[in-house]
Amino acid sequence: MERRKHAYTWSSVAAVILVIIGVCLAINTGDYKKAIIFCVAALLTFMLLSCLILANNFIGEMVLTVFSWGFVRMPSVIFQLDLDGIIWLLTVKLMLWILGIAIALFMACFAIAIGAVVSVFVYPFALRKSYQADKKTKI
Repeated sequence: MERRKHAYTWSSVAAVILVIIGVCLAINTGDYKKAIIFCVAALLTFMLLSCLILANNFIGEMVLTVFSWGFVRMPSVIFQLDLDGIIWLLTVKLMLWILGIAIALFMACFAIAIGAVVSVFVYPFALRKSYQADKKTKI
């Protein structure tokens, strides 16, 4: 019951924030498609956060697994021990570091998007499971 209260509370807060942002953007720009997009994003966020907080489903593990795909090990670099070789080493290592961060951020966004879409189908079952667990503990 405590997890369900937290799920309702924090998911609602996040959804309301997204709806307010969408409405403000729609009023300021006059483009009401943004409000619809933010409302859909608010619903997806509500369901995703609720599934993550309830923790009685596979959504959290799925999101973490997809997110972990973004952490790749970059190859080693062979270089010459002179000024040009050291500059090349630093340049390549910096480029690979930036590429690694970009891959991790992309996979984080991808994991959240996949989790949000899948949580639409999982949320009703997670909620039902939460209520059934309450009934079992009260008896």
